[in-house]
Amino acid sequence: MQSYKDVVEDYIKRQIFSETGEAFLDLSIQEDVIYSEFDFLGRMLCQKYIEGDSSFYLLDSVQVQAAAVHGHQAVLVCKGMLDLIFRTSAMMVGAERRQKSPEDEFYEPWVNNLSYWFKSAEFDWSDERYWWLYQDDYRKAFEMLAEGLFVFLVLHEIGHLHNLHGDRRAGNSKSAPPSSSSSTDEVFVHEAMSGGEAMSEADRLAAHTREIIADTYAFQFMLVELRESLLPESEYIGYDEGALRSVHFGVCIYMVASLFWAFSFQRPMRNDTQEDDYPSHLFRLQSIEATSLEHQLAGGNKETYDGMALGIQTYTQKLICAAGDEGFVSWRMAANLPANHEHYKKVCEMTDEWSNIKFGVRNEDWLRWPF
Repeated sequence: MQSYKDVVEDYIKRQIFSETGEAFLDLSIQEDVIYSEFDFLGRMLCQKYIEGDSSFYLLDSVQVQAAAVHGHQAVLVCKGMLDLIFRTSAMMVGAERRQKSPEDEFYEPWVNNLSYWFKSAEFDWSDERYWWLYQDDYRKAFEMLAEGLFVFLVLHEIGHLHNLHGDRRAGNSKSAPPSSSSSTDEVFVHEAMSGGEAMSEADRLAAHTREIIADTYAFQFMLVELRESLLPESEYIGYDEGALRSVHFGVCIYMVASLFWAFSFQRPMRNDTQEDDYPSHLFRLQSIEATSLEHQLAGGNKETYDGMALGIQTYTQKLICAAGDEGFVSWRMAANLPANHEHYKKVCEMTDEWSNIKFGVRNEDWLRWPF
């Protein structure tokens, strides 16, 4: 009898690698130890947030993709997605340095070149011009930001598993956990970057709802996972807790905004309508912000509102600085279109059908502060 691990790996090899020619990532030959660190972090998150057996794998693939394998409780992340995370993190560190030292000259390969940097550039670990890898303070910031982006990504995939999206799509019980004996036909592979499938309006709205629920779940527990690394308790003794919550929230929403902006270059999408099979990256950001305010994810109305204001101000200023133009502002302003607000209302009306009792929440209850 095969073990759980053997069953999962056999499925991945048979259903994915047989078609793509890809393989599991060999951590022993990677350019930097961060790949091994992220592999450990991904496995830790799955063990912590997925009930029962779970698995996490990095794939040796150039695809900018992550996936949740429903029925096997597995999360997959491609190396191409990690490379995008690294490029996004480098840009964020660059924005920080440019704001602090506006007159300095240093290598900024993303300035006036964002489309190439996010879509086509190779992240070259051996490039000596990558100062954010070789200067200790900047390397620390680079790793911290990359970790935050990675945590959100993995938690998003876990959010699909937690909310039983595979079972619900298969028409199974909405309360029973996925069965380890699910047949191949019942195993759904949710992908982080959908490929443009043709679907009915009802199916499209359901797909959008699943993404927004997974995003909400991911952001809520991203706040939990990053609190100690971003604001170590030992360094902030005596500080006002409400203010710390707001700052922490602001930093996390800045990370998410940067990631979704990077996604928008990988797969450009219209923001004046939500008629694609996948919600636009901007709509996902807007939905996280709206849901955070609705459910007071920073611990209270004031803390969440202050954190949101700080986050929007931070990511607007920093991403303008990083890009060298105001392209981000034009992209972000499209969120204010009435059509997006109407679409969000439709998504909210469907959340009961796709949520694990409550909207994107672990253990059937809202997490209360302090974390």
